Amino acid sequence: MSEIILALIGGLLSGVALGLTGGGGSIIAVPLLVYLVGEDIHLAIITSLIAVGVISLIASFSYIKESLVKFKIAFLMATPGIISIYLGSLANKVLKGPELLISFAILMIFIGFKMTKPKNQKINKKTTGIDYKKILILGFVTGFASGFFGVGGGFLLVPALYMGANLKIKEAIATSLFIIFLFGVFGLLSYVIQGREIDYSISAIFAVGGALGGFIGAYFAKKINQDRLRFIFAIFTIIMGIGIFIENIIKLINL
Repeated sequence: MSEIILALIGGLLSGVALGLTGGGGSIIAVPLLVYLVGEDIHLAIITSLIAVGVISLIASFSYIKESLVKFKIAFLMATPGIISIYLGSLANKVLKGPELLISFAILMIFIGFKMTKPKNQKINKKTTGIDYKKILILGFVTGFASGFFGVGGGFLLVPALYMGANLKIKEAIATSLFIIFLFGVFGLLSYVIQGREIDYSISAIFAVGGALGGFIGAYFAKKINQDRLRFIFAIFTIIMGIGIFIENIIKLINL
């Protein structure tokens, strides 16, 4: 029972962060599953990928009604992810828990650093059509990161869709949410094919908490200065990443 409650709380916190900050907010899902819920890092990765995928699908519904999700582009970009997510999940399988957490900590520090920079939606586009090469390459890279780390990859998807597919920023955000859902499906299939452990009940509970938290975060996001909020969350993410990095370096040294 305590694990269920903690999973609900963890999902709620992750969802609030995602709703408040947008892309990058889901980065705390895996640490919450490891340090709050008590899951092994390998199990936490697939739990996070499933939950973030479900939350992204729910979030994309309103965009679908407005015809902002460009399905052709979404499936095109997600196609290389079928292979790369499988490869990413295979790669994380060979790493020990501390090694994988160190890698994840580095990703947290990187995303936190990127989030300290204010959003710039007025980027001069160099293309007037679809840059298929960029879309496919970024789809492969983001898919690998999703399979390896259990993150949605919105921080990579949105700029790639905006610049490479010549989408408007709102269309890029909407389409990225649907791609993240597809990545969650591919990640689940990858784990099933490999015969690896999946905790469906915790994934579902975490997703429910995340969906609720997302609505709460989105509501309060309208009332708070977004640049200041993203900066505070970015610093928090960097500090958490440094802490996880140091803790697991010490564990590796003592092995």
